[in-house]
Amino acid sequence: MPETIQSVFDNQKNVAGECRPQKPSYPFLAWENQEELGRLEDILNHLRQSKTGRSLIADAEKHQTVIRLESNMRAYGSYDEVTNNLKVNANSDLNRQIGTMAHELRHSQQFQKGILMDAYLDSPKCYIQNQSVIEADASATATAVCYELALAGNDKPLEALREKDAHIVNPFQNQAVKNGKIDESAYQAAFKGWFTDYSTRDCYDILYIKMVRQRFKNCTREEENKKFERDVPVNDVVQKVCSCNGKPYMSEQETQAFFSTQDACSVSFERFNNIYGNCCMKFNFDWNKPQEEVMKEKLGLYCRPHSGYMPAKIVPQPLPIPKTADRQASAAEKIAAVKKQKTTQIAKKTQLSAMLKYKAAREK
Repeated sequence: MPETIQSVFDNQKNVAGECRPQKPSYPFLAWENQEELGRLEDILNHLRQSKTGRSLIADAEKHQTVIRLESNMRAYGSYDEVTNNLKVNANSDLNRQIGTMAHELRHSQQFQKGILMDAYLDSPKCYIQNQSVIEADASATATAVCYELALAGNDKPLEALREKDAHIVNPFQNQAVKNGKIDESAYQAAFKGWFTDYSTRDCYDILYIKMVRQRFKNCTREEENKKFERDVPVNDVVQKVCSCNGKPYMSEQETQAFFSTQDACSVSFERFNNIYGNCCMKFNFDWNKPQEEVMKEKLGLYCRPHSGYMPAKIVPQPLPIPKTADRQASAAEKIAAVKKQKTTQIAKKTQLSAMLKYKAAREK
């Protein structure tokens, strides 16, 4: 039975066997039973306590993104841009599911902006860097949602996220605390923190190799001739998806500086060899040159050791989140300072006006 039809039947059942149809708060939920529906509604209700969470849900609804729980998955969640289906691991606890759904909703939002990604058509460097962009940005956005919930009095989703991604959460939190608000610097700190976890980066490099092989099985002759040629500049993707308060949180110059470093252009040793093998015939690699030299010259890629030999994640100590009373006191001080400044300006204008009138009177 199709899932949409099954959902309608399940939605009209209760323990008493009566028909009491319920209308989900989000119209594109898919569920197997009332327990799943209740959990999905709990996650969404928590997200709606966050300004960023409400925006993510609104955009997903506009995009008609289907949201469901999935028991048989190893990851915390996933989003498929082809089917526009979002899945959250049903076996995770509620607090982790909140951060996961925020992450995956950001992916839904990202692909509404027209980004291009194809592991078989894109050059390896472009695809790997752009994949890292959307993952780092989704992690930064999930952190923003959980931090907003913590400011509202519920810090459990943030602590669940910190347990897994302290190298992302702590830099974000420190910038937000220092500046007294969630701004571009907080997003950028979390974004860059993502790249310090070489184990995660290696996982996505492995995924890239798998997707190339999968696409090869179903590619057309035309795609075969154009494989690994398409250039999708990382700056274009950053400017499209990496936004905070309606504007990019990394400038073109900052993006260029960050992604031109050797570290940002590197893949692990094993994946480096895989890419070399996939591209050697396509780009007529010179077999007499060292592999590292050819890859740098032809593909702009560098080799890094296995993640086990890379530096440990950079995890700064988090600054304490300001309490509600402290934030209110700080806001009151800022308001008082602004009022005082305006009063001073008015007094100066009044004094100047009086002097001008006095001068005019004397001249008469």
